Amino acid sequence: MSDKVNENCEEFEQMVSAQCEALILAIQARRDKLIECIRQDKEVRVRALKEQVTTCTSRLQQTTALLQFCIEALKETDSSAFLQVGAMLISRVANTDHSWHKEWTAPRVSPHFDLTLDDKSVMKAIEQLNFIQMKPYIDGEERVPAGKSAWKCQATHGNDYLNACFIYLHCLFFFWRDLWGFDE
Repeated sequence: MSDKVNENCEEFEQMVSAQCEALILAIQARRDKLIECIRQDKEVRVRALKEQVTTCTSRLQQTTALLQFCIEALKETDSSAFLQVGAMLISRVANTDHSWHKEWTAPRVSPHFDLTLDDKSVMKAIEQLNFIQMKPYIDGEERVPAGKSAWKCQATHGNDYLNACFIYLHCLFFFWRDLWGFDE
């Protein structure tokens, strides 16, 4: 008898260990998927930042060219030529300044990831992971959770449809009574 207890204990330990390993593998697989999502989000953000840098570089080159033109206009010795282009230069500089502030006051992409891993329900489920006590079924072979009565439903009068429906409803009654813990 002691050998049988030891053998059953070892089998049960192996079963629990295998179930825990399966849970660990599932968590690791989910972790890998979540990390992949983070990496993909990072790639999208980096790509957007590169596009922003390219656009900014182009705008900077345009602004530098405008400044060079303004410097050349200031060097102009002819006052009437300066007065002719002065209003146009003021307008172009104002438009450039306005577009810079409009486009570049904030980065298009946030450096922060607006994600939070919701692990509370999983942690609670792990804390509640426990054994349920089993008791033998009426015929001693199948097992059901303790506290739940074991019952069988069988039609005793062959194919009698009305009798079969009554037995089915009777079985449902006992099933729900046992499930919800109602007294008879």
